[in-house]
Amino acid sequence: MVESSVMDSSLIPGIDWVRSWEDSYDARSRIMRRDYGLDDWSERAEDYSESRRTNQYEFGESVYSTLDLHGVIPPHARVLEVGSGPGTFVIPFARHVDHITAVEPAEGMIRMIRRNAAEAGVKNYEIIQKIWQDVNSTEFRGQYDLTITSTVIWMFRDIMTQISRMEEVTRGHCCVVGGVSTGQTFETELWRKIMGNVPYPQYPEYPLIYNLLYMRGRVPHVRVIDYTSTRTPENMLRMYRVFYSIYTEFTPEVEEKIQDALYSDSGKGPCVRKYRSAVVWWDPTVRRKELKGIA
Repeated sequence: MVESSVMDSSLIPGIDWVRSWEDSYDARSRIMRRDYGLDDWSERAEDYSESRRTNQYEFGESVYSTLDLHGVIPPHARVLEVGSGPGTFVIPFARHVDHITAVEPAEGMIRMIRRNAAEAGVKNYEIIQKIWQDVNSTEFRGQYDLTITSTVIWMFRDIMTQISRMEEVTRGHCCVVGGVSTGQTFETELWRKIMGNVPYPQYPEYPLIYNLLYMRGRVPHVRVIDYTSTRTPENMLRMYRVFYSIYTEFTPEVEEKIQDALYSDSGKGPCVRKYRSAVVWWDPTVRRKELKGIA
């Protein structure tokens, strides 16, 4: 399902949304024992792939359909995906566009892209094995009709620098797909059982990303999509093992708490989650008139 969502940051004057983004990043960093590493993402490749493959890539197909419906993706499009994971957009988008380039540094994720692409019969893609910050954006200036990212945007403290680099490589639109709260309590309750009174880490993508884009003169458009993720309990445990090891020592007691929570929620069957994401896109050449000239 796709529904319209519209916001206007001018309704909340005086807020520095970029600073709010940085504050959220810093607050999360203060409770982390270590940063995410490439090995963490490789370890998560199987569970992440399972999630993205749900219902024939429902998430990626919904994002494509939303952008296509609003004329964002032209015929014979070339697309760049920043932080591709196991092929979040590579597989579904490649079925519709001429070519897609995946920027993905983790070996495990790259293996999943190739495996999933082979299974889907997709060949019109290439992989740049780097983190986005290490890609020389000037080499790709204006080469893509769409630059898109999902999930990894929260890893950029220098958010507007990285967004500007995304804008540099596109001759069309940019798009950020970010999570929207659905009010589910499983994650926060599990966190409390494991971490006690430690504040739950925030990964703010929407509406914060919309507001900071608007504040910096862009004219973002938004549509909200609903989708489902289905994973085995084993894959969910793998996800939580990586996640909680970032914030605490992953002991047998922690693993037992996770297993008990998963069993109470889903029994021995698959773990089904309903999610909501905001598809936010904009044309970098269009600026709000009163803010023209702001980077």
